[in-house]
Amino acid sequence: MLTTNIAIRKNKKFTTAAIGCFLRLPLTKHNLAYASLLARIQMNSSLSYPSLALQQKRLAELYDLQLEIMPQVFGKEILLTYYANFVEPIEILDPHYTYEEILNVIAQIVNQPNFAEPLVEYAKRQLAEEYQELIEQPSNYALEQFFKLWYQDQPDYAETFIGSLDEIKAATSTTMMHYWRNLANVPMQILGMTRDNNLVSKLAQAMFQQTGLTKSFQTASLTIPAKRKLIEKEDDQGNVQAQLLMGFGLEQSIDYRGQVMGILLSQYLAGDQSSKLFTQIREQLGAAYNVEASCFANNSLFLVSAGLDPSKIAAARKIILSEMGKLVQGEVEDDLFKKAILRNMKIGLDGQNWQMGQMLRDELFSGYLDFDRENAIRRATPKQLVAFAQNLFFNESYVLK
Repeated sequence: MLTTNIAIRKNKKFTTAAIGCFLRLPLTKHNLAYASLLARIQMNSSLSYPSLALQQKRLAELYDLQLEIMPQVFGKEILLTYYANFVEPIEILDPHYTYEEILNVIAQIVNQPNFAEPLVEYAKRQLAEEYQELIEQPSNYALEQFFKLWYQDQPDYAETFIGSLDEIKAATSTTMMHYWRNLANVPMQILGMTRDNNLVSKLAQAMFQQTGLTKSFQTASLTIPAKRKLIEKEDDQGNVQAQLLMGFGLEQSIDYRGQVMGILLSQYLAGDQSSKLFTQIREQLGAAYNVEASCFANNSLFLVSAGLDPSKIAAARKIILSEMGKLVQGEVEDDLFKKAILRNMKIGLDGQNWQMGQMLRDELFSGYLDFDRENAIRRATPKQLVAFAQNLFFNESYVLK
């Protein structure tokens, strides 16, 4: 008997259950564009519920079952994600509200997309309008431009939001149907957290027959190595507030264990009002509307961004480089580091979505099941933070005025 990628765990504490279907495919401009369009088409309707009103009505009848469909980018891979939250049937005194009925509706939406031309065209317009609204915000425009520069030699990795808009606009019912059929062969994983996990596992096996469920879902690495190529660019749109983005590449790739230090560095530099960059750039320099630091470990990128008074960009840039330099030299403020650890302790540990995310990582990465993230954070040391900083190199500065 073939092993299928279906793992349903027992829900011991939540009144809601969760089911997730994940399809793993390579990140390309084409795949991201078509996955974004497919997700929007399926969110709108399906063959069983051929209009937005009918599909939403059916989900509402299942006590407001929440279904989200979206592509998520993890380094060089895309996970096309179908994620459903619903009230556990045992909580509802309704004999017609059963796991079988719930999974049947989810399976109909996942397995039976409606590629009628008017529906495809409607979804294309939705994406185009939402993208336009998104990119009109200077911070989003700056982030998109930053990644286009960061991956100027690898354009498939440069798309930040929905993929190639030109490919979305050119898509047809026929091309979408062809794309959908090919997805039956990509690695697929079904995860869940329900009270009767054995029954739901049997139902999932009966309702999902994709070939991808028998393929290895685990991947050796999602990481895109950073290329050394210092880029400094400035665009002027006449904005009142400037956007400064400074990217530091990771010399050596890190796994999920090393990502803990990236998270702690983000908190140390810009986690709250007492953090290093917040106090220096916002309070002392009086330059920033906001300061953020993020570790994109799968992109081998540590990104510092700030919304600034345009006249103080050079001063803020100098502060950022100075603070990173101090870390490299071993200068860590113990109190701020301890605060960073405390802020990250038990974040989301009691949340169902967080636990489902951990289940997904268990399936993606070998050995993740044995990784104690909370303990790794608790036992983190300033020396480890310094070692992480020493693995970084300044690689890009992008300014949008």
